[in-house]
Amino acid sequence: MSLKYYLYLSHLKIGLLAAQVASSAQHETELAVDLKVVRYSRKAVLPERHDLDKLEKVIRHLQDADQIGAADEERPYVQACLEMRWQVFPTAGIVVFAGTLDDQVVVLGGSASHVVGGGDAEPVGSVPPYLFRKLQELRADPGEFDDERFHESLAQIGAALPGPAQRVEFVAKRLAEKPGPNGTLLGSPIYVALVG
Repeated sequence: MSLKYYLYLSHLKIGLLAAQVASSAQHETELAVDLKVVRYSRKAVLPERHDLDKLEKVIRHLQDADQIGAADEERPYVQACLEMRWQVFPTAGIVVFAGTLDDQVVVLGGSASHVVGGGDAEPVGSVPPYLFRKLQELRADPGEFDDERFHESLAQIGAALPGPAQRVEFVAKRLAEKPGPNGTLLGSPIYVALVG
């Protein structure tokens, strides 16, 4: 992986996904001395040094398994590079990234505790039911929350986030989607990093 300036890094998701990657992907080193008569060999499996090692292993595994695709591809994980605005909502305990890719509003939502340098935010869920409820609370008029209103909410959140847009890249688990023109996509990010 090239150097990245991370804004969001979900240590929990990275750890859970890395634990599922086959153990054959572990780093292995061998030291051997051959003296023509006696040979000494020692192997050691090196642990990942950091979550970034685990992240690299997870992303490589997902790519090799063809699990990551563009926003318009039907894959469990989405990877993209686009202009996004983002905001931490401390009372909800979530961070929201939003941008537009072609005609689709892309919203990423996760726990504010995973914002890099974000301090000591309390870890909260980014599982779909919790995230859906918190996104609903961000609406001016929450009302009933069916599929149509949910996707309307995503579009409104995408248009309403303040601040300058920043070019970011991300990999996220696809949670909900309304395909087609003026569609929406909700994802739970594994990481978000600045580009350039």
